[in-house]
Amino acid sequence: MTSATGATSRAAIYRDVVREISVNVAMAVPAIRRLRLSRPRNSSAFDGSMDLLDRYAFYGPRGLERLVGPVRGRSVVEFGPGDHLAAGLSMLAAGASRYTAIDRFVPDYSSPAAKRWYGGVHAAWAERFPDHPWPQDLDPAAFPESYRDRVTTFSDGVEGHDVGRADATYDIVTSWQVGEHVKDIRSFAKLTARLLAPGGVAVHRVDFGPHDCWRRYQDPLTFLQFAPALWQSMSSNRGSPNRRRHHEFLAALSASGLVVTCRDAGCFDPGAVDLTKLDASFQGMPPDSLAVRDVIYVCRSSSGRDR
Repeated sequence: MTSATGATSRAAIYRDVVREISVNVAMAVPAIRRLRLSRPRNSSAFDGSMDLLDRYAFYGPRGLERLVGPVRGRSVVEFGPGDHLAAGLSMLAAGASRYTAIDRFVPDYSSPAAKRWYGGVHAAWAERFPDHPWPQDLDPAAFPESYRDRVTTFSDGVEGHDVGRADATYDIVTSWQVGEHVKDIRSFAKLTARLLAPGGVAVHRVDFGPHDCWRRYQDPLTFLQFAPALWQSMSSNRGSPNRRRHHEFLAALSASGLVVTCRDAGCFDPGAVDLTKLDASFQGMPPDSLAVRDVIYVCRSSSGRDR
């Protein structure tokens, strides 16, 4: 956030802190929480925009094809797909054998709003994926309810997902902008390793940048200036970023028996961040880790065995 003086900027931070605490307290009220969670979290209304389709329906499938090859014939599990399964429909259209979604908050994936997304995926498919003819047996109007043999959804977060409920493993485990929101990155990493089939691959894109009101600030690491207790008071009921950094994800994934390759890493502009202002809990962290804005982790099992 640009300002004429440091005092003005500090006043803006105080104002946002108070607002974030208020919203977080409100989200602890059951009635308010139910109302908020009944509303779509992102990309609620599909307006026919190709930009929206590219961002919420095609980004994941395209990324997988670029990073790990075609999804045809491969099973896919996605963490946190969001308000609809447009990306899952795209993966099936590209030839995935089955698709599973694990999400803490499962909406009505067959709602009229979701159906508009599926229709949009179908309408744009030939232009966006000319090398993948749309399968004749895949009807977007009947998706996902008519495809229970190929589509499974679990209503829980990755931290609490009971892998013992099923012996299923997957050729591809993936998430896009989800890892920064999980409560426990060790559970995130362990579930990834557990769900990987022999020879499988995991692809997780993590966004280490600011979210919500903190995007407005000139220093993108302003949200790391708060002590853990204060951040907890602003975020504990809301799924806000966990503020875990790049080196911590690498350590968690490696400790789970995964061999990790980093792809497409982006970094913050060194001139825009002031590491001296970070809270003490971040001061001892490697500067190279703090500099990472976003990255894709491509992970394979070090043993080739299920976990």
